[in-house]
Amino acid sequence: MNPISRKNTSTKDLDRLLPENLDILKLIGRGGYGDVYQVRQKTDGGIYAMKIVTKTTKAFDPVHLAQEKKIMATVKNPFLCVMHHSFENDEKAYLVLEFLSGGEMFTYLNKKKKLDEETTRFYIAEIVLALEYLHKNDVIYRDLKPENIMFDKNGHSKLIDFGLSKSNVPKGGYTTTLCGTMEFMAPEIIRRSPYGHPADIWALGILMFDMLAGGPPFHGRTKQELALHILHGKIGMPFHISLEAREVIKGLITRAPLRRITIPDIKETDFFESLDWEKLKARQIKPPFQPLLESNEDVSQFDTCFTEMMPEELPCEPAELDENSNEETDPFAGFEFQGPIIKNKKLKPSKSRSNIIKRWILDKFFMCLS
Repeated sequence: MNPISRKNTSTKDLDRLLPENLDILKLIGRGGYGDVYQVRQKTDGGIYAMKIVTKTTKAFDPVHLAQEKKIMATVKNPFLCVMHHSFENDEKAYLVLEFLSGGEMFTYLNKKKKLDEETTRFYIAEIVLALEYLHKNDVIYRDLKPENIMFDKNGHSKLIDFGLSKSNVPKGGYTTTLCGTMEFMAPEIIRRSPYGHPADIWALGILMFDMLAGGPPFHGRTKQELALHILHGKIGMPFHISLEAREVIKGLITRAPLRRITIPDIKETDFFESLDWEKLKARQIKPPFQPLLESNEDVSQFDTCFTEMMPEELPCEPAELDENSNEETDPFAGFEFQGPIIKNKKLKPSKSRSNIIKRWILDKFFMCLS
């Protein structure tokens, strides 16, 4: 295997997150496209998450991976996961990410079953700020769900996984890709109509209902049945959900996208009246969930079905970059990226919800064409 091409090699390269400078510690996640590992930087002991995507699987989509890297290299917001570095070889692509030691929202919901309104208000509000930032930067997230929300060591939430996100979609703009997780998919996407930012608002409503009720509002034994329920089914609100929360959910889960509530309107609802949005944006409000962590390497908030497995060795060194490649013909052109190095300071869930909620993830059934 050819070594990575190093342009303008200098002593700064010693601090870069290259394979030879990383020790794999634990497997912390696994998906259709690859695995996510906890890794340690050898030079300073910094802890990171490394997403390894296998290019040889049928599900692999180079365009979407390149899009994910492009978006993550551009965005900068306290409620979005940070990408520090990326590189690739002939068989695999690597994203070195911020390690979010608080674990998944999915796991947290699995433990709690459902959340109280104060906790729901806090985390929905943080996600509103994340979506607001993305939309202002012409990005549709397109896969909002508990599995794609993680907590940092202090309990603040962050969106992860931008593999299905779409850039260059301004306010009022549209795209037509059929992809996402069906339980959270807006009616206009299922109808294969052009859709824009309001599709994320619909998913936010499904998420809010999921948090308060213990599961999403629409169900189906097949994806066709689920699609019909999303398009035409009635929403049954549990009695314990307050009128203020119901009004927000109804505004979010409005089938006509142009009538759907907007982010500025969400902030003005009675449900969020007590919230100081500026303090929240500055992360000056203490999160309701405080992860119990013994060190910066603690993986107790992750599913033991992953963390108890023996992690594989880092497979191989990255291949030499093709200096003649370009992004129009090669979606991996310019894939290598270096972000800021952050030195970490020292500091048995099971996914039983999946037995209740059968996720129909359309990007796993179909190739997503942007």
